[in-house]
Amino acid sequence: MKLAEAMNTYNPALSEIKRRGYNIKIRLDESQNEIDRWIAQKHDLEIIGFNPLSLLGLIIIAEQYGNDWNKVHAEDWYDKILENDEI
Repeated sequence: MKLAEAMNTYNPALSEIKRRGYNIKIRLDESQNEIDRWIAQKHDLEIIGFNPLSLLGLIIIAEQYGNDWNKVHAEDWYDKILENDEI
């Protein structure tokens, strides 16, 4: 299987977000013509992403690590990948 980010992956991402119990809304840009942000809310949790895929990714991080998501020690995969093209 090969899967790439494209608009046809947005509905499956939105379905998964809804399945996880979140309400979803959008914020439009100043011209009111384009979507500026996607927002998912559940209880006191608010997640903001640029598209449904990034929104789902952030939800997974929030659910996995909670309020201390940025204190979790992890490898610096981003820089390692930039240096080596792959790992």
